[in-house]
Amino acid sequence: MTDSLFNSLDQHLSSNLPNCSIVLNDIEHQVPVPMSVAAALLYLGQRATRHHPVSGQPRAALCHMGVCFECLVTIDGQQNQRGCMRPVTPNMVITTVEEGLI
Repeated sequence: MTDSLFNSLDQHLSSNLPNCSIVLNDIEHQVPVPMSVAAALLYLGQRATRHHPVSGQPRAALCHMGVCFECLVTIDGQQNQRGCMRPVTPNMVITTVEEGLI
């Protein structure tokens, strides 16, 4: 993973939030909760979740409200889930459409 593009507005608050263990592309991580899957990916420095089918350009969450479908990931074996609409849960397994995208 690379440096995060996502920073909590209140570092003190986020440091006091409980953590949740998730697995992203076969690597276990700790993220604060409550947080959406899309926000957790940004928090962890995951810059893209898939490539555009025509241009091949990397794509990532844009609207964070379920409209753009740019945050599609596989969650617990269910493909094409909108990451912005799902809160992280303990031991959730998340796979980007193309593993290892940064």
